Order: sequence, then C-alpha cells, then structure tokens
Amino acid sequence: MRRASINGGAARLSLVTALCMITASCTQGGYSLPSAGDAAGSFVKALNASDGKAIAALLDKRTRARWSAQRLERWLKHERAAGRITSLSVKQTGEVPQPAPSASPSPGQVIDTRVPYEVTFRSAAASAPVHLSGNLTLRYSSKDDRWAVAWTRGALWPGIKGARGFSVTYKWPPRARIVDRDGRVLARGVGLGRTYPYGPVGGSTVGHLGKVSADRPAELPSYYEKGTLVGASGIEGAYNARLAGTPLQRLQVTGRGGKKLATLGTKHGRAGRPVHSTLDMPVQHAAEAAYGSTVGGAVVMSPLTGDLLAVVSSAPFDPNNYVGSTDIHPFNRALSGLYPPGSSMKIVTGSAALATGVVTPATILSGPKEYKGVRNFESESFTSLTFADALKYSVNTAFAQVAEKLGASRLHRYATRFGFNTAPSPRLEAATSSYPKAADLGDLLWGSVGQAQDLATPLQMASVAATIADNGVRMSPRIATEQPKDSRRVVPGKVAAEMTSMMQAVVQGGTGTAAQITGVDVAGKTGTAEISVNGKIKDHAWFVAFAPAPAPKVAVSVVVEFGGVGGVVAAPLARSILERVLPLAP
Repeated sequence: MRRASINGGAARLSLVTALCMITASCTQGGYSLPSAGDAAGSFVKALNASDGKAIAALLDKRTRARWSAQRLERWLKHERAAGRITSLSVKQTGEVPQPAPSASPSPGQVIDTRVPYEVTFRSAAASAPVHLSGNLTLRYSSKDDRWAVAWTRGALWPGIKGARGFSVTYKWPPRARIVDRDGRVLARGVGLGRTYPYGPVGGSTVGHLGKVSADRPAELPSYYEKGTLVGASGIEGAYNARLAGTPLQRLQVTGRGGKKLATLGTKHGRAGRPVHSTLDMPVQHAAEAAYGSTVGGAVVMSPLTGDLLAVVSSAPFDPNNYVGSTDIHPFNRALSGLYPPGSSMKIVTGSAALATGVVTPATILSGPKEYKGVRNFESESFTSLTFADALKYSVNTAFAQVAEKLGASRLHRYATRFGFNTAPSPRLEAATSSYPKAADLGDLLWGSVGQAQDLATPLQMASVAATIADNGVRMSPRIATEQPKDSRRVVPGKVAAEMTSMMQAVVQGGTGTAAQITGVDVAGKTGTAEISVNGKIKDHAWFVAFAPAPAPKVAVSVVVEFGGVGGVVAAPLARSILERVLPLAP
C-alpha cells in the first residue's frame, strides 16, 4: 500500500480526482458565492460514474477547451487498461473552504479554493489497494458565476510530481521443463533459448513456443502482452499456465517519455512447474521409425492407464525451428485428423450388440451382397455365418442386420460410452470424434460399419481397442501424469472377453492376417473407409489392435490416408509398430 500527500499550493484537478460534497455559503454585503461543496460533489459523482459529458461540463473554460467529453472518456479507459485497474474511487478527506468575497466580485475576478481528496486504485498488478492523496483546485469565475475544476492529468496521481500515466512491468520466471514418463527432457530453456532435445521426434505433440500477437486470445490473462512467448501448440500450449507460471508484476507511474517515477504496488509471481508427459521416447522413436513416410497417423496407448506412449503424425515438425514464430499451427493427424473409421467401427457395434443381448458370438446371420442399400466389400456374399465370423471376415450386410435390430438409440448410446461425441481432455488438443444418432435407416446401417456421418481420430480408435483390452473399462486418454486418471465401464467383462476372442480370430484367419506376429497373440480389426474425392471413391486404410491378447501391454491404431484396403496396407504397418514397441513398452 502507498500513501502520498501534497502540502501547500493548489493542485490541478484530474479526471479521476475526488471532491467532497459540502454545502456552504458566505454572505457579505448581500452577496453569496455559489457553494463550492456542491460543485465538488457534482464533480465527484461524475468522476465515479466515468461520465465524460458530466465531467467536461464541470471543467473551467481553459481546461474544457483541451478536454472534450470523448477525450476524457478515452483517456480514462486507456489509463485503466494501462494500469490493469479493476476499480477506482475518489473521496473527499476534509472540508472544502468556502471563500468570502469582501464585496461583490468584480468582472473577471477569479477565486480559488482547495479540496482535500484521496484516490484509491485496485489493480490486478498490485496485491493491495493503492491510496494517493492531495489537494485539488476549484476556481470561481465571476463572469460565469460558477465554480469549475482547474484540472490537469497529473491530479490522478496526487503527490507524484510530473505523473502522466500508468504502466505495468512484468518479470517472468524461468519456463519449466517438459519430460517424458522416465524423466527424459523433451523441452528446456527460457525465452528464445528454449530447446527441444528430441527435435522432430514427437515434435507436434510436444509443441512449440510462439509469440502473442496484437489480437491476443481471450483465454490468455492480460499480463500476456504482445510479443510475450507463450505455448502455441502441443503440450507447450495445453500446459502453458503450468509451465510458464505467472510473472512478478509492478504497477508504476510514468512521466514524460515513459520515465518511471514511482512504484505503487507489486504482485508476486509463481514459478513454472514441470510437466511429466506420458510419452515414452524410445516407444515414440520406434513407432515413428515403423510408420516411416506414410501419410496419416498412429497412436500407441497403455490400455490400463490411458497413457499415450507414442503419438505419430506424418509431416515431421521440429519445434526448434519455430521458437517465437507466429501463425504456425502444426496439424497432428493422430490427435486431430478426423476420418470415417470404416469397419474398425464394428468393434463398437459388435460390443453394443453383445452387451444388449441382440446377438451372441454364435448367432447365425446371413451375408448377402447387398442389404437395404448396404454392400459388402468387393460384393462378397455369405449364405450363413456366425456373428463371430461376420467380424472375422468384416461382412457389412451381416452387421447392417444386427444394427437394424439394435436400433439407433442404443448404438448411439454405446458409441458415446466408447468416447465418441465427447470432447477429449483439453490437455490433449484433440478433435472430438462423432457418431451422430442416425436420422434414418440408411444412416443407421451404414453408420454401424463406420461410414455415413461417422468420424474418428486415430486417438479415438486406439481408445476403442484399449477399452476392450482393459476388460471393458475405458481409461480416458491422457498426455501427462498431472492429469488425473479417469475410468468408466463401457461393457461387461464377459463382452470384452468375447470381443477379444473375435478380434484374435480376425488376425489369425480373417481380414487382419497381415498383422500376425510370431509368438504374440494380436487382437485386431481392419477398416477400409470409403470417401469421395472429386467424384472418385478413395479409401482410408485402418487397423486397430492390442497385444499380447492375454495380458495387453499396448493398444494401437493406425490410419493411412488414401492408403487403400485396411488389411493390406494398415495391418502390416500396425504389425511393424507392435514388433518394435512391445519390447520397449512399460
């Protein structure tokens, strides 16, 4: 808290100066001056209301010529912003003397009186209120027969000679480190010296530092000035508040040329705290090496914790090259790329049908080439087959019949339980996967096999596989150990066990044989998602899996943009990732 006072001399009244309301009159020889107290009270009321028009009307003629109502309001608004002022009040601290003329004032005569006042500021940059006190001048003009305020801007800061404005300075603490699950440093250093030891390995997930632009995002606190370094993507962005801490702030008064005249208050900052990422850099490096130059994304997840061990996105991004850059937004396909999931969605549809008793693995179905508009891949047909075989061979028409019995509401409900239609943790900076409730039969049937309006990220489909791997319990994906674990049972353990067995059969002798690994039981599901590009049908290739099936260590999802058939393209890619990461996975 700061207190200052003016002793002697008449002070000039500022826009935000307070005047007391004291009614007084003095009569001599039959003449009464208007009440100085009344004029002061009116001015105080106008100031505390920030009423520029009323303030201007109470200024003396010379001051009013320089300060219009609009200018007064702009100036007050500017100073509030410059000082991060949250409240400002003015009050009288003593009586206003009422001068007594010896006779009727002569034409042009000027009479001054002083008003003791105090200005109190509260600022986001000061931990305690700031009080400044002094005297203001009221001036009586016989020509106008009224009291008016003889004001200068310095009266806003009584007791500080030459004061002309507010400023706030900031001193930031060192930015904290980002480390992987075993303490390997992913980001360190301060300011433009921030470095990323692993470069492009996991670069778009770790993120980078950018600079605050003139149009500062609304979610950033006001102490982020233009040009301040801020987490702009990935973990750097999602955990910026934790990593950066808060700055030491000083509320200051400046004079001409911005010269610092006085510090009115301070607010202590908070040191940044490190972020412990769930990423495992050996696993990340192995997954990226296996993925190679493929276009798309892949996720490696721990089913028991939801921890993201590796996040692979094509188009490598090295944060070292972008420290302090503006308007750089790396696109992480693994977290934010939205693709129709194709037949990998049959894990969700099948689990919902098993959980509700619509089918069992042994239920006999038919698999015609076409069923109510739904077609099988390459027009295959099956006279009869079990539900387990319908998954094994990815028979669209069989699943369409199951979905018709299941119904739009139940399928939508189970998709939501698996994580669709729910925004991932904001810490992940990931897109929301969507499974809209079907509006008609066509959307219901096609949606059950991952077409229609279905859209999923590789992250979401890794979570689907992880839910089955974890005995039907979904662990919310997380990118840092600071995020609390969150779990929800999606399907009974019996259903998860049945689906695990069916997914193993997909790899052992169905559409996913290219994912087989000698000595390792892999449970998986292929997906081939059709999309129209300039009138031509193209396919995204999917494969989702977990291994080893008896005691899963990792769940994996892979998508290859315009890659073709999931079992031909994505399955062997997933096998390569699993072969490399299983020996390394925690």
